[in-house]
Amino acid sequence: MSQTRTLYRLQKLDLELESRRARVREVTAALEDNRACQEARAQVTALEDRLRPQETRAADLNLEIKTVAEQTKQLNARLYGGTVNNPKELEDIQHKIAERQRRHAALEDALLETMIAVEELQEALHTARAHLQAVEEQWAAAQTTLKAELERLKSEVRRLKADRQQLEQTISSEYLALYQNLRARKNGYAIAVLEGDSCSICGVGQTTATVQQVRQGLELITCESCGRILIAL
Repeated sequence: MSQTRTLYRLQKLDLELESRRARVREVTAALEDNRACQEARAQVTALEDRLRPQETRAADLNLEIKTVAEQTKQLNARLYGGTVNNPKELEDIQHKIAERQRRHAALEDALLETMIAVEELQEALHTARAHLQAVEEQWAAAQTTLKAELERLKSEVRRLKADRQQLEQTISSEYLALYQNLRARKNGYAIAVLEGDSCSICGVGQTTATVQQVRQGLELITCESCGRILIAL
């Protein structure tokens, strides 16, 4: 096999290696990326933090309502029990009962408002927890798939590296140096295919002599425009 064809095979291996390595980086990043789970957990935590004080407030309001109701009951017992005969004291008891009744009504209103907030937050929290579970399940399934792909990619990289190393040993150091220099300067493409009489990458037509030399394949011929090594397939 001519050195040009060997270099062309080497380029194909290098391009495949680059592609696999790029995908390895993507898969590795995807395996480490659990932002969706973190965001879903943060949403659950935020709702739990909002719900907790509302539930505490509802419990406190319930307790205070019971206390006020008990106080009102005791005041009514004094008012109508016949043990108090002093008109001023009776009037004072009536005022206290009225105050307790107003306080009871205000507490009931506050409790209703709080319970509505609690129910809304509980519903939102239920939805957020369901979403978190779904996201975590999706992430776990993706992890399994991605890990399997990563192992396959690593195996392919090892195989390609071994093939490349074996092929590289058949290329002269002079040609290999030229190839590596061109790859570094030509965006990874040191070799271009001759299509008709034109370079497949830069599209510039070659002279008849150049075309003939490329097709003979006896030596390395470069594109007259971009400088890449030309090969006729």
